[in-house]
Amino acid sequence: MATVLVPAGEGRVEDWGAATRRLDQLREFVRCSLRVGRLLLDEVLTEQFRNDDPSQYRKLASKAGGELAMLLRMARRALTDDGDAREITDLARDLARHARAPHLRRSLVTRPSRAPMYALAHLCLSELGVPDESFDRLARTALTSSVRWANERVAYRMLDAAWTRHIAFGDAELSHPAIALSPIGAGVDLLEATTEDAYAFTHALPYATDFGRLPLPLPAKVQRLVELAEAIVVKSLDEDDLDLLAEVLMAPAILRVPWTPTLEFGWLVLERVWNEFGFVPGPGLPDPVEGETRAQRVRRVLGTTYHTSFAAGLCCATLIVCDALPPESYRCETRDAEPPAGKGTMWRLAWNECSGTQQDGLVVIRLGFQLRRGVERMDVAAIRDVVLSAAEMGRLEHPLFAQALELLERLGC
Repeated sequence: MATVLVPAGEGRVEDWGAATRRLDQLREFVRCSLRVGRLLLDEVLTEQFRNDDPSQYRKLASKAGGELAMLLRMARRALTDDGDAREITDLARDLARHARAPHLRRSLVTRPSRAPMYALAHLCLSELGVPDESFDRLARTALTSSVRWANERVAYRMLDAAWTRHIAFGDAELSHPAIALSPIGAGVDLLEATTEDAYAFTHALPYATDFGRLPLPLPAKVQRLVELAEAIVVKSLDEDDLDLLAEVLMAPAILRVPWTPTLEFGWLVLERVWNEFGFVPGPGLPDPVEGETRAQRVRRVLGTTYHTSFAAGLCCATLIVCDALPPESYRCETRDAEPPAGKGTMWRLAWNECSGTQQDGLVVIRLGFQLRRGVERMDVAAIRDVVLSAAEMGRLEHPLFAQALELLERLGC
C-alpha cells in the first residue's frame, strides 16, 4: 500500500503522536540542509578554491554565504536541541571568514548602494552570536549612506533589501511601499509566467513577513495569495522545479492559513523526493570536464545544487516556527488510471500513491496542467474547455482560470 495525504474536508484527525512525528521529520530535513551547508564550507569554499578561481570564489562566497546564513538564522529558531545549537554555531563561525572576506569589505566601501547584499551574511551571523565589530561599523555606515537607495531594483528585490536592513535597524524596515507593487499587491501574470515571475512571489512573502514571524500588512487579500501559491505549485510540478516548489510551500505558514489540497500535494512530492534521495535535487548539472579532480567534481555538483537544499531547509524551518505542519499521511491502495497532462516526472509517483478521492480534489492541478498545454499550443478550444470546467466546479474566480477567461476575451472568443 502507498502513503497519501488525507484530503481536506474528510474529517481528518491529527493526534499528538502524528504531530510529533511530523515535527521530528521536519527537523531532520532542516538538519539535512545544514549538512549540505557543511559540505559547501568544507568541500567548496576552500582556500584552494579561493586561490584557483578567485572570481568564482567571490561570487559563490557572496551568494551561497548569504543563503547559508539565512538558513542558519531560521534553523536556530526551529531546532531547539543543544546539539543542534552547537552545530549551527560551528557552521556560523566557519562561515564568518567567507561572509566577511576582503572582497566584501571592499564592496561595502565602494558600492554602498549594494550594501544589503554584501552585509546580509554578516548581519545574520551577528544575530547568531558571531559578531565582528569592525565589519559591523562598515556595514552600518554603508547601509546609511546617502546613496543607499541608488540602485534600480524590482519590487521584490526592494523587499529583499528591506528585509536585510531590518536585521540591523528593526521591524519598521519591513513596512515598505514596494509591498503594493510586488506580487503581494499586484499579483502574478500566470499563464506564461517565467521562473523569475514566480520567484518574485515566493520571495516577496517571506521578505515582507520575516518568514512568517509578522503578519502581512493589511489589506492583504489572503485568499488570492493562497490561490497564486497554488498556481505556482502547478508550474513547479510541471517543470520539475523543486527549488520553486520548496519556496512556495512556505505560503501556508506565512499566510497563516490551512493547507489546501493543492499545497498538500506539493508537499507530498517534495517529501517523497527528499526521502528517496536524502537531499533535494537541483537543476541540471554542468557537464563534467575531462580529467576533473575530485575537488572540481564536488564544486561542480554542490556549487549548482546547494541552493535547492537550502530553500527546502528554509521552508521546513518556517513551517516549524510558524506551527504550520503539513498534514500526516495515511495509506490507501486506490489508483486513478489516467494521470493529468503534466510534463514533469517527480509528481507522477506521488500522484499514483494518492487515493481516487484525493485525486478528485486536486482540481487546480488537473485543470492547471490542461491549461498549460492549451496555452503552449494556443489551442483555443482546449483553453475554453478548461474555463468551462472551472466554472462548473465553482473555481472560475481562481486567478489561474480567471486569467484564462481574460485570454479568451482578448482573442475575441
